[in-house]
Amino acid sequence: MILTLANRKGGTGKTTTVVNLAALWGSQGQRVLVIDLDSQGHAAIGLGLTYEPAANATIHHLLRHPDTPVNALWQATACEGVSLIPADTRFSGHGEQWPLTGLQRALAKGDILHYFDVVIIDTPPTQDGLLISAMCAASAVLVPFVPHHLGEVGAKQLARLFYRVATEQNPSLGMLGLLPVMFDARLQLHRQTVDRLARQFGQARMLAGVRNNIKLAEAFAHGLPIHCYAPRSAGAQDYRALIQSLGAKNSH
Repeated sequence: MILTLANRKGGTGKTTTVVNLAALWGSQGQRVLVIDLDSQGHAAIGLGLTYEPAANATIHHLLRHPDTPVNALWQATACEGVSLIPADTRFSGHGEQWPLTGLQRALAKGDILHYFDVVIIDTPPTQDGLLISAMCAASAVLVPFVPHHLGEVGAKQLARLFYRVATEQNPSLGMLGLLPVMFDARLQLHRQTVDRLARQFGQARMLAGVRNNIKLAEAFAHGLPIHCYAPRSAGAQDYRALIQSLGAKNSH
Protein backbone atom coordinates (compact mmCIF):
# COMPACT_ATOMS: atom_id res chain seq x y z
CA MET A 1 0.00 0.00 0.00
CA ILE A 2 1.12 3.53 -0.79
CA LEU A 3 -0.73 5.85 1.59
CA THR A 4 -0.78 9.64 1.26
CA LEU A 5 -1.80 11.78 4.24
CA ALA A 6 -3.15 15.11 3.13
CA ASN A 7 -5.11 18.17 4.16
CA ARG A 8 -4.90 21.61 2.59
CA LYS A 9 -5.01 23.16 6.06
CA GLY A 10 -1.93 23.09 8.26
CA GLY A 11 -1.87 21.99 11.89
CA THR A 12 -4.06 18.94 11.34
CA GLY A 13 -1.76 16.30 12.81
CA LYS A 14 -0.58 14.89 9.47
CA THR A 15 3.05 14.40 10.46
CA THR A 16 2.21 13.13 13.95
CA THR A 17 -0.05 10.56 12.32
CA VAL A 18 2.55 9.64 9.69
CA VAL A 19 5.21 9.03 12.34
CA ASN A 20 3.00 7.00 14.66
CA LEU A 21 1.43 4.87 11.93
CA ALA A 22 4.87 4.14 10.49
CA ALA A 23 6.37 3.26 13.87
CA LEU A 24 3.47 1.01 14.87
CA TRP A 25 3.47 -0.84 11.54
CA GLY A 26 7.26 -1.19 11.82
CA SER A 27 6.98 -2.61 15.34
CA GLN A 28 4.56 -5.23 13.96
CA GLY A 29 7.12 -6.48 11.46
CA GLN A 30 6.06 -4.43 8.45
CA ARG A 31 8.72 -2.83 6.24
CA VAL A 32 7.75 0.85 6.13
CA LEU A 33 9.04 3.76 4.08
CA VAL A 34 8.14 7.35 4.96
CA ILE A 35 8.49 9.96 2.20
CA ASP A 36 8.48 13.52 3.49
CA LEU A 37 7.31 15.99 0.84
CA ASP A 38 6.78 18.76 3.42
CA SER A 39 9.85 21.02 3.42
CA GLN A 40 9.44 21.64 7.15
CA GLY A 41 11.11 18.24 7.48
CA HIS A 42 9.33 17.35 10.70
CA ALA A 43 8.93 13.65 9.91
CA ALA A 44 12.67 13.18 10.44
CA ILE A 45 12.44 14.73 13.91
CA GLY A 46 9.52 12.52 14.91
CA LEU A 47 11.44 9.45 13.73
CA GLY A 48 14.49 10.30 15.82
CA LEU A 49 16.70 11.97 13.17
CA THR A 50 17.96 15.46 14.02
CA TYR A 51 20.43 16.16 11.22
CA GLU A 52 20.22 18.30 8.07
CA PRO A 53 20.27 15.92 5.07
CA ALA A 54 22.33 16.80 2.03
CA ALA A 55 20.19 18.33 -0.71
CA ASN A 56 21.00 15.47 -3.09
CA ALA A 57 19.69 12.90 -0.59
CA THR A 58 16.10 14.19 -0.36
CA ILE A 59 12.81 13.54 -2.09
CA HIS A 60 12.89 17.05 -3.58
CA HIS A 61 16.17 16.16 -5.31
CA LEU A 62 14.46 13.15 -6.88
CA LEU A 63 11.65 15.32 -8.21
CA ARG A 64 14.17 17.70 -9.79
CA HIS A 65 16.32 14.83 -11.08
CA PRO A 66 13.95 11.94 -11.94
CA ASP A 67 16.81 9.68 -13.08
CA THR A 68 18.05 9.47 -9.47
CA PRO A 69 17.50 5.89 -8.20
CA VAL A 70 14.93 6.04 -5.44
CA ASN A 71 16.67 3.27 -3.51
CA ALA A 72 19.72 5.53 -3.14
CA LEU A 73 17.71 7.99 -1.03
CA TRP A 74 16.13 6.10 1.83
CA GLN A 75 17.87 5.55 5.14
CA ALA A 76 17.13 3.76 8.38
CA THR A 77 15.55 5.64 11.28
CA ALA A 78 15.57 5.08 15.03
CA CYS A 79 12.25 3.22 14.70
CA GLU A 80 12.34 -0.50 14.03
CA GLY A 81 11.42 -1.39 10.46
CA VAL A 82 11.03 2.25 9.34
CA SER A 83 13.09 4.00 6.66
CA LEU A 84 12.82 7.61 5.51
CA ILE A 85 13.38 9.65 2.37
CA PRO A 86 13.71 13.09 3.99
CA ALA A 87 12.61 16.50 2.80
CA ASP A 88 14.90 19.28 1.66
CA THR A 89 14.26 21.93 4.32
CA ARG A 90 15.84 24.57 2.05
CA PHE A 91 13.28 23.91 -0.66
CA SER A 92 10.92 26.84 -1.35
CA GLY A 93 9.11 25.57 -4.41
CA HIS A 94 9.03 29.05 -5.91
CA GLY A 95 8.99 28.79 -9.70
CA GLU A 96 9.26 24.98 -9.66
CA GLN A 97 7.04 22.95 -11.99
CA TRP A 98 6.74 19.29 -11.05
CA PRO A 99 5.50 16.62 -13.46
CA LEU A 100 2.36 15.43 -11.69
CA THR A 101 3.19 11.76 -12.28
CA GLY A 102 6.93 12.15 -11.55
CA LEU A 103 6.80 10.60 -8.08
CA GLN A 104 4.50 7.83 -9.28
CA ARG A 105 6.92 6.94 -12.08
CA ALA A 106 9.97 7.07 -9.79
CA LEU A 107 8.39 4.70 -7.24
CA ALA A 108 7.27 2.32 -9.97
CA LYS A 109 10.70 2.37 -11.63
CA GLY A 110 12.34 1.62 -8.29
CA ASP A 111 9.88 -1.24 -7.64
CA ILE A 112 9.28 0.31 -4.23
CA LEU A 113 6.72 -2.25 -3.06
CA HIS A 114 9.31 -5.00 -3.51
CA TYR A 115 11.34 -3.43 -0.70
CA PHE A 116 8.52 -2.11 1.53
CA ASP A 117 5.12 -3.34 2.62
CA VAL A 118 3.80 0.16 3.30
CA VAL A 119 4.87 3.54 1.92
CA ILE A 120 3.50 6.62 3.74
CA ILE A 121 3.76 10.03 2.10
CA ASP A 122 3.62 13.19 4.23
CA THR A 123 2.47 16.23 2.25
CA PRO A 124 2.63 20.02 2.54
CA PRO A 125 -0.64 21.82 3.41
CA THR A 126 -1.04 23.39 -0.02
CA GLN A 127 -2.73 22.56 -3.30
CA ASP A 128 0.32 22.51 -5.49
CA GLY A 129 2.19 20.05 -7.67
CA LEU A 130 3.72 18.23 -4.70
CA LEU A 131 0.37 17.42 -3.12
CA ILE A 132 -1.12 16.29 -6.43
CA SER A 133 2.03 14.24 -7.16
CA ALA A 134 1.61 12.47 -3.82
CA MET A 135 -2.00 11.62 -4.63
CA CYS A 136 -1.06 10.42 -8.13
CA ALA A 137 1.50 8.06 -6.56
CA ALA A 138 -0.81 6.69 -3.88
CA SER A 139 -3.23 3.81 -3.70
CA ALA A 140 -5.13 5.46 -0.84
CA VAL A 141 -5.56 8.84 0.87
CA LEU A 142 -6.10 9.47 4.59
CA VAL A 143 -7.36 12.93 5.62
CA PRO A 144 -6.63 14.05 9.20
CA PHE A 145 -8.66 17.07 10.28
CA VAL A 146 -9.31 19.11 13.42
CA PRO A 147 -13.07 19.05 14.07
CA HIS A 148 -13.97 22.72 13.87
CA HIS A 149 -15.19 24.97 11.05
CA LEU A 150 -11.86 25.61 9.33
CA GLY A 151 -10.91 21.96 9.70
CA GLU A 152 -14.19 20.98 8.07
CA VAL A 153 -13.56 23.41 5.20
CA GLY A 154 -10.04 22.01 4.70
CA ALA A 155 -11.32 18.41 4.63
CA LYS A 156 -13.98 19.30 2.04
CA GLN A 157 -11.43 21.12 -0.12
CA LEU A 158 -9.12 18.11 0.01
CA ALA A 159 -11.99 15.79 -0.85
CA ARG A 160 -12.75 17.82 -3.98
CA LEU A 161 -9.08 17.56 -4.99
CA PHE A 162 -9.14 13.82 -4.27
CA TYR A 163 -12.09 13.26 -6.60
CA ARG A 164 -10.43 15.32 -9.32
CA VAL A 165 -7.17 13.36 -9.12
CA ALA A 166 -9.03 10.04 -8.95
CA THR A 167 -11.04 11.00 -12.03
CA GLU A 168 -8.34 12.60 -14.16
CA GLN A 169 -4.97 11.14 -13.12
CA ASN A 170 -5.15 8.11 -10.82
CA PRO A 171 -8.32 6.01 -11.19
CA SER A 172 -7.00 3.42 -8.73
CA LEU A 173 -6.86 5.99 -5.89
CA GLY A 174 -9.10 5.20 -2.93
CA MET A 175 -10.27 7.25 0.05
CA LEU A 176 -9.21 5.30 3.13
CA GLY A 177 -10.94 7.66 5.52
CA LEU A 178 -11.27 10.93 7.39
CA LEU A 179 -9.51 11.07 10.76
CA PRO A 180 -10.56 13.54 13.48
CA VAL A 181 -7.49 14.60 15.49
CA MET A 182 -7.27 16.59 18.74
CA PHE A 183 -10.80 15.28 19.20
CA ASP A 184 -12.80 15.90 22.39
CA ALA A 185 -16.16 14.12 22.46
CA ARG A 186 -17.29 16.40 25.28
CA LEU A 187 -17.32 19.41 22.91
CA GLN A 188 -20.51 19.91 20.96
CA LEU A 189 -18.59 21.67 18.18
CA HIS A 190 -16.39 18.62 17.66
CA ARG A 191 -19.30 16.19 17.64
CA GLN A 192 -21.32 18.32 15.22
CA THR A 193 -18.41 18.75 12.81
CA VAL A 194 -17.70 15.02 12.73
CA ASP A 195 -21.41 14.25 12.25
CA ARG A 196 -21.73 16.65 9.30
CA LEU A 197 -18.71 15.21 7.51
CA ALA A 198 -19.90 11.65 8.21
CA ARG A 199 -23.27 12.47 6.64
CA GLN A 200 -21.61 14.03 3.61
CA PHE A 201 -18.96 11.38 2.93
CA GLY A 202 -20.51 8.33 4.58
CA GLN A 203 -20.16 6.97 8.10
CA ALA A 204 -17.91 4.16 6.84
CA ARG A 205 -15.28 6.73 5.85
CA MET A 206 -15.23 8.43 9.28
CA LEU A 207 -12.56 6.88 11.48
CA ALA A 208 -12.53 6.92 15.26
CA GLY A 209 -10.80 10.07 16.46
CA VAL A 210 -7.38 10.64 18.00
CA ARG A 211 -8.02 12.41 21.27
CA ASN A 212 -6.30 15.62 22.32
CA ASN A 213 -3.30 14.38 24.29
CA ILE A 214 -0.22 16.40 25.34
CA LYS A 215 1.83 13.18 25.39
CA LEU A 216 1.75 13.16 21.57
CA ALA A 217 3.56 16.51 21.42
CA GLU A 218 6.01 15.44 24.14
CA ALA A 219 6.80 12.21 22.28
CA PHE A 220 7.47 14.10 19.05
CA ALA A 221 9.83 16.48 20.85
CA HIS A 222 11.77 13.46 22.14
CA GLY A 223 11.98 11.89 18.66
CA LEU A 224 9.92 8.91 19.77
CA PRO A 225 6.63 7.38 18.63
CA ILE A 226 3.88 7.58 21.21
CA HIS A 227 3.76 3.80 21.80
CA CYS A 228 7.39 3.96 22.98
CA TYR A 229 7.20 7.26 24.88
CA ALA A 230 3.90 6.79 26.70
CA PRO A 231 2.42 3.38 25.81
CA ARG A 232 -0.54 3.71 28.19
CA SER A 233 -1.53 7.22 27.09
CA ALA A 234 -4.73 8.07 25.24
CA GLY A 235 -2.66 8.92 22.16
CA ALA A 236 -1.02 5.48 22.11
CA GLN A 237 -4.38 3.77 22.56
CA ASP A 238 -5.95 5.77 19.74
CA TYR A 239 -3.17 5.11 17.23
CA ARG A 240 -3.21 1.39 18.04
CA ALA A 241 -6.97 1.39 17.37
CA LEU A 242 -6.38 3.31 14.14
CA ILE A 243 -3.85 0.73 12.94
CA GLN A 244 -6.41 -2.03 13.49
CA SER A 245 -9.11 -0.06 11.67
CA LEU A 246 -6.89 0.75 8.69
CA GLY A 247 -5.77 -2.87 8.45
CA ALA A 248 -9.38 -4.00 8.28
CA LYS A 249 -10.26 -1.40 5.64
CA ASN A 250 -7.21 -2.20 3.52
CA SER A 251 -8.03 -5.91 3.52
CA HIS A 252 -11.43 -5.30 1.89
